Amino acid sequence: MTVYRVFPTKILIVVSALLLFGSSLHANTVLWESGQNLYIKLSKQDKSASGKTPQNSHPIELKKEDVGDALLLLELWDKDYYDEGVAERVFTVQQARLLAEHISGGLRIADVNQDIVFAIVGRKKGSLGTAETVYTAGRAFYLDGMLNIILGDWDRPPDRGKEVAYAGTATTKPKYFFTLGKRKKASSMLDKNILKVDGIENAKVEGKTRKDWFRLNLEKTKQVAILSKENKRKKSKEYKQEKLLKDEAAKLAKERREIRLEMARMRKEMEAGNKSESLSVEERLQKLLELKEKNLITDAEYKKKRTDILNDI
Repeated sequence: MTVYRVFPTKILIVVSALLLFGSSLHANTVLWESGQNLYIKLSKQDKSASGKTPQNSHPIELKKEDVGDALLLLELWDKDYYDEGVAERVFTVQQARLLAEHISGGLRIADVNQDIVFAIVGRKKGSLGTAETVYTAGRAFYLDGMLNIILGDWDRPPDRGKEVAYAGTATTKPKYFFTLGKRKKASSMLDKNILKVDGIENAKVEGKTRKDWFRLNLEKTKQVAILSKENKRKKSKEYKQEKLLKDEAAKLAKERREIRLEMARMRKEMEAGNKSESLSVEERLQKLLELKEKNLITDAEYKKKRTDILNDI
């Protein structure tokens, strides 16, 4: 039998290689892509302003439904004061669903030194009711019990010059280079106020609020989303019609109960009347006198009822 000897030095090299390459096993893993511009992928952490970037809480198991609901709660407004209905969503429904699926899947395999970076496209209402193409790019990671989203480009319009130049060529779309959002520096493209929602806040870096950096507590946003969906359901035509039918059914049931009670009362009175009519005048007068002597009726009641009995003769 041949015996193979492995020297300690070789073992050390093998172990070191496994640690080195194992930690970057998923580095730059593409989670989703479309064309040459759009993607969601794992990437190395960027550096914070202090130079000491805390390790992320990865891998982490998140439900894509909770992530999607939280992303849809992100709304911004840029007026001096907030008016109902002036806020706009950071992500469209399609963007939120796409990100939710791949953020939840990506963070399941990401390590502590990786973020998810993304560049996605959407359609938003423009002037005169038209729909315009816009790009949004940023990064996502999980830290200290919160899902963090940092935006670099938001609602970035296409480069019309490039689009025209590439029209009719073999390459239908020009190559875009997006700003993916940085821990170190705030994006100049996003300077709007966040709509106050329980579980959503702007990050603060060195005492300054970052309007491009959102921290989401998914446990809290989940409850907000449930209430929001319920309120929306109550405003729907289907709910109002359903409520109307229920109210009508409850009203009908109440009327039926009242009719049954009234019929029972009438039967009781008829039975009592029949019983009284079966007694003789003498028996009725004697019964009435007994009630008076036991102080169960007043003198006035006794006199009135006695007169009624005598009138029946």
